[in-house]
Amino acid sequence: MSDVVRLLIVSNPLTLHHEKLGARFDPANSPVSYTDLVKEYWAVKKAAGLVDVSKAGRLMITGKDRVSFLNGLLTSDVAQVKDDGGQHSALLNPKARVLADLYLYGKPDAILVDTGASPAINVKENLDRFVITEDVQIRDASADLVQITIQGPRSAQMIKETLGIGVEDLKPLGHKPLGPSTIVRRDRTGQGGYDIILPNHEAEAVWQGFLLKAGDYGLEPVGSGAMEILRLEAGYPKYGVDIDDNIIVLEAGFKDAISFTKGCYLGQEVVARATHIGRVNKQLVKLEIESRDPPSTRSKLKSDGAEAGFVTSATFSPGLGKVVGLAYANRDYAKEATKLRVEDADRLLSASVTKVL
Repeated sequence: MSDVVRLLIVSNPLTLHHEKLGARFDPANSPVSYTDLVKEYWAVKKAAGLVDVSKAGRLMITGKDRVSFLNGLLTSDVAQVKDDGGQHSALLNPKARVLADLYLYGKPDAILVDTGASPAINVKENLDRFVITEDVQIRDASADLVQITIQGPRSAQMIKETLGIGVEDLKPLGHKPLGPSTIVRRDRTGQGGYDIILPNHEAEAVWQGFLLKAGDYGLEPVGSGAMEILRLEAGYPKYGVDIDDNIIVLEAGFKDAISFTKGCYLGQEVVARATHIGRVNKQLVKLEIESRDPPSTRSKLKSDGAEAGFVTSATFSPGLGKVVGLAYANRDYAKEATKLRVEDADRLLSASVTKVL
């Protein structure tokens, strides 16, 4: 276990509460489930789930040059981030491979960066290398802030009941302050939802408040197991699983994270060239697989005996009664409704492309 992960475990004030709720933990000490994974899945689909996503990294970037600095490195037009708005973005290497999948949130005197599954310390080190004379300060705030999310069709109601604040008017990735905390409209499941990023000293009261005040309305604590099913149903890729530094950003979709008009950024020449040509060699797609048992990661996709790509992640969906997953399909097969086969050990499973990302 890395020193950074250990620090986050020690500093997360919710860990004891997870234990009291009977959580089963992953190696990073993040809850996988509390009761039954399928029950938690349906809680999010029907009402709302409360999830601790604090293992995501968080950076706080300050200094008068912070916007121009980030704009010269990241794929999005950071100059368009308003104090109450947010943006999906990515950090690339010069070959347009993805180093980090990021969400940026504007504040009056800072930019808060959710580094997700990309370790904040790695993102910080990459950004620090480009600070020369700019007035920019990059601080890893992961250990100072707790991040929870409420996901599901009744999530706004749960927030209103618990915190007494209306959030229905927020645009996607828009946010509003609640004291020293930040509430962000962030859909992680395809069911709608909101992140709350808050100081450590407020985390226990807010977590317990949701369970006490919103439990009667169907809110349940939910772990990463149910969240994994929901993210794959929604077709949301995860860094380190479906995307890494071997993947060109256009292969992973990321259309909402790229500005094609702002000018230069790291990897921009490769993105511009591929965009001009009008294609990449493979594309991330969502699959439905006719099986109850998910295939192994990197299982090959086949079409009439020819190799057509490979699976990156897959799991059984209780709602669909079949396996859902993400995969990279070679260019000729990255089309909705394309029928493929998944080669998994001695099994050959029928699959269909349901969405091109």
